[in-house]
Amino acid sequence: MECRAVVFGGKFSGKSSLINSVFGKDLVPNNKRTAQCKKLQGSVCGTELTLVDTPGWWKHFPLSDTAEFLKQELVEGVSLCHPGPHVVLLVIEIDIPFTEKHRKAAEDHLQLLGDQIWTYTLVLFTRSCSPGDRTIEEHIENEGEALKWLIERCGNRYHVFGNTALNDNSQVTQLLEKIEDIVGRNNGTYFQIDTKILEKAAEWKKTVMAKAQSRVLKLQQKTHLNKGLRITLLGWVIAGKSSAGNTILNKTVFANDRSTVKCQSGCGEVDGRPVTVLDTPSWFKYFPSQYTPAWIKSEIINSVSQTVTSPHCILLVIPADTSFKEKQKMVIQENMSLLGEQVWGHTIVLFTWGDILGDLTIEQHIESEGEALQWVVEKCENRYHVFNNEERENRVQVTELLQKIDEVVARNSLFQLNTQTSGRIHARQEEVDAQAQITDEHDLQDVVQFVDEEWRKRDKELLRRVSEMKKDIKAVRGDRSMDSPPYLSENTETEDPVDEEVSQTEPEPAGTVQDEQKSTLKLKGQIKEMLDQEWSRREEAVMGRFLEVLSELRCEAHSEPTERDKEISEKKVASWLQECSEGYASASGSVQSDT
Repeated sequence: MECRAVVFGGKFSGKSSLINSVFGKDLVPNNKRTAQCKKLQGSVCGTELTLVDTPGWWKHFPLSDTAEFLKQELVEGVSLCHPGPHVVLLVIEIDIPFTEKHRKAAEDHLQLLGDQIWTYTLVLFTRSCSPGDRTIEEHIENEGEALKWLIERCGNRYHVFGNTALNDNSQVTQLLEKIEDIVGRNNGTYFQIDTKILEKAAEWKKTVMAKAQSRVLKLQQKTHLNKGLRITLLGWVIAGKSSAGNTILNKTVFANDRSTVKCQSGCGEVDGRPVTVLDTPSWFKYFPSQYTPAWIKSEIINSVSQTVTSPHCILLVIPADTSFKEKQKMVIQENMSLLGEQVWGHTIVLFTWGDILGDLTIEQHIESEGEALQWVVEKCENRYHVFNNEERENRVQVTELLQKIDEVVARNSLFQLNTQTSGRIHARQEEVDAQAQITDEHDLQDVVQFVDEEWRKRDKELLRRVSEMKKDIKAVRGDRSMDSPPYLSENTETEDPVDEEVSQTEPEPAGTVQDEQKSTLKLKGQIKEMLDQEWSRREEAVMGRFLEVLSELRCEAHSEPTERDKEISEKKVASWLQECSEGYASASGSVQSDT
């Protein structure tokens, strides 16, 4: 018997562990993210089996926030199962609560392959520890409507698989029998993706590869050594600025456990030369610049306006793992305009999350995202670099960045915000503010304050939840059960206080002018939508990986730990908290971490 399957799912869902367990050997590294689709084949329990591993999506992120190359990889995964997969395995980790955001992300990503995909999809729950007394049916019922909707969309096809044992043939046999049953119900057919989707993907890849090669050829490999360098980091929330600064200096200088209210500098010796890095507060990814709080704008201007310590180079930090659309281009363009047109001549685009790209080159990513990102790169005269912040020990990436900065300095010397430019910037800002007061029915400053305060409120609650988790982690070895923490038992969605806040801050109507009331509600609805977009990224960055760590520790609680186990667990949590709680720490004015 022959069986072909594609494995889909969110990041950290256990796809790679599943494949290793099915084949009974470590074919896919569990400690490395899947960046490109990979086909694996072998004989399993008398079945000639083909499994295709695919990159995972961020489980809280909407499809619009997924990078274009990842979307295309999902299509590529199906084409590797020629002539088509008998079944699509949608992997969901049973140890982590399933929310409406998870459901929407799964639906939209699978829908990239067409409506027929659902006929061949099996929801495969993975678990890394004992399920306890609760059955899978009870789990589905208790999780709520989001999971039940997904199960029904897949024709009530689901299965549970444990990822802990590599050589458990009984559960592998059960999975193959479940797949065989699906094949029988589909009369032996397999999923055939629309040829137009494949042709479009092939043409897209061909175009991207050609343009990427052309972009590589444009780069000038020149090196001009300057004794000391001063670098300023700019970018939006969750971009990885602080991590990039720590990678450059090869030490933890920029703490991620407290808010950055003022610009913070760090110094060190890099490649035998003194380097100073200045981290700045962040702007938002989705909000236009008029919603950027004034204190952030002031800090950005002050960071580059010092005559004595002006930067040699500005690094515009952009994460490579999410989409980049026209809206993000406008946000960057507006916020960079604070520093004048000449700022682009001193700027290098620094892409973070380089590990997500895998074998994909950064040039291919730039071309795949389209004109908006290409505009930013070309505005910086085709200067760009990519960092893998998870490999701080990889000093080659830092050396190459310093060489590119030297090239900028050789051409343009220091960046200086001269008096004339500064005057024009302030005059322009005053003109925009005055125009907003005349033409807008709403007080812009009230909106900015609302956004700032609402973010801080959500951030404070999120940090409280993390703090509570840390307490439970300390108790995980004791008498207290970790199977169902009270604050994560059924719903981990952050309680959305925006609606309540809107009703509290909504202005009294002037007389009986209903149009003004409707306009106010419409504006606040738009603000809420943008705020939710920003917050989903913050929540995913913090809670997604923290829940993964917590799940592992809960599983360890079922066995007696050694002192070495305890030490490893403590280091893992401490390291994770330091790396993953940057968030609005570089864009919020007063929130102090409870951790």
